Amino acid sequence: MQTVIKNPRNGCGLHGAVQTVQEIKGVVPIVHSNAGCAVSNYLANQASGLGNGFVSGYSIPGTDVQERHVIFGGASRLREQIKNTLKVVEGELYIVLNSCESAMVGDDIDAMTREAQEQGESVIDSLIAGFHGDSHYGYENVLADIIRKLPEVKKTEGEKIENLVNIFGILPQKDIYFKGDLEEIKRILEGIGLKVNTFFGYTDGVQELVQAPGAALNLVFSKWGIKAAKELERLYGIQSLVYTSVPTGIREVREFVNELTEKLSLDEERAQHFLQQEEENFRYYFRGIAESFFQEHIGKKVAIVGDESNVIRYASYLKEYLGAIVETAVVTDFFPSEEFTQSAKTEQLKGIAKQVHFSQDGTEINKILRHSDVELLLASSLEDEVAEKKGILNFTVSYPVYEKAILNKSHVGIRGALTFTEDFITKVKESNRIREKALEKVI
Repeated sequence: MQTVIKNPRNGCGLHGAVQTVQEIKGVVPIVHSNAGCAVSNYLANQASGLGNGFVSGYSIPGTDVQERHVIFGGASRLREQIKNTLKVVEGELYIVLNSCESAMVGDDIDAMTREAQEQGESVIDSLIAGFHGDSHYGYENVLADIIRKLPEVKKTEGEKIENLVNIFGILPQKDIYFKGDLEEIKRILEGIGLKVNTFFGYTDGVQELVQAPGAALNLVFSKWGIKAAKELERLYGIQSLVYTSVPTGIREVREFVNELTEKLSLDEERAQHFLQQEEENFRYYFRGIAESFFQEHIGKKVAIVGDESNVIRYASYLKEYLGAIVETAVVTDFFPSEEFTQSAKTEQLKGIAKQVHFSQDGTEINKILRHSDVELLLASSLEDEVAEKKGILNFTVSYPVYEKAILNKSHVGIRGALTFTEDFITKVKESNRIREKALEKVI
């Protein structure tokens, strides 16, 4: 029996694929669906203040499937849309994405894609109907499909590129700080002598996808990046290092850098010099807020809601660096069939948080939070209401987020850890002022 998820925070598989593709510079999505599929994704992200990608929103080419296409098939409509898109939208790579309607009807999307390829066009497809999974599923599968099918239209560079690494597992849009986080990880890796493919942002795009088979190593920062990394390993023999989350804080970054230095035989002197500078920078700014630890009592009891990798990262940093007590952790990105009791990552989280829950249901999450003895939430905007009812503040760190405009802020690495510390103490101070004013009224 299927369960109903109330107030869900994750879109469908098609939404995840669109969110991913539109953030790769030079890639144009062609959505074979009704008019609402891509638009609903766009409206959700607009409300979250996450901005637009290369070709996104109302400018995404689509077939606008009607009832007649569902009844008689829409392959000819797709053929027409591919031709029109190639004429009017300039791109380096075009990706046809299917939908629930086209999947159920059984339109031969591969045939339409092959027709375009035979005419010399850079068109591939990724058959990710929305009902197959949520937006995380869309991310991992569209990247795996691109890696597998790109050689059909682009000459991938098979020669190895010294010290090149590919980054996977930081999801566009779903990780609300993904742009800044990728920039910070890239800055750290380049600081120790590596070349970096992030695939997203203003510097990376189709050319980085072409270069990916030449990498020396894949770096995977959540379970959602494993599938794409395995595809590169299967096709090109590229090994992967898989982490539970992105390193955040000086100790975590040092361990991360030391492992890479040994794995890729990097210049150890350069790496240690870089780490020394980063540590001095971290400690300098951290000392500046030392008094706040005692004056503001920042060791609050908190609850965290979000994707597994982010929950682990925030919980670890709060406990180790800020002295906070993680009373409750709620992980929202999972498939019901997963065996979490056997997950090493789950055991890691249980060692940090007093209570660990797994839920995608808004009603259930609110119930968990209502019964949690906490002073501050780190969650999404969907938890604003329960925070208000509890009389505490919600520090939004996960998708969706409605009250922020986000450009390139980061909460990972070294600089991102300092930014998070700054944001967290600001929220604690705000919470303390509200509590003080409430007490003044009572007195």
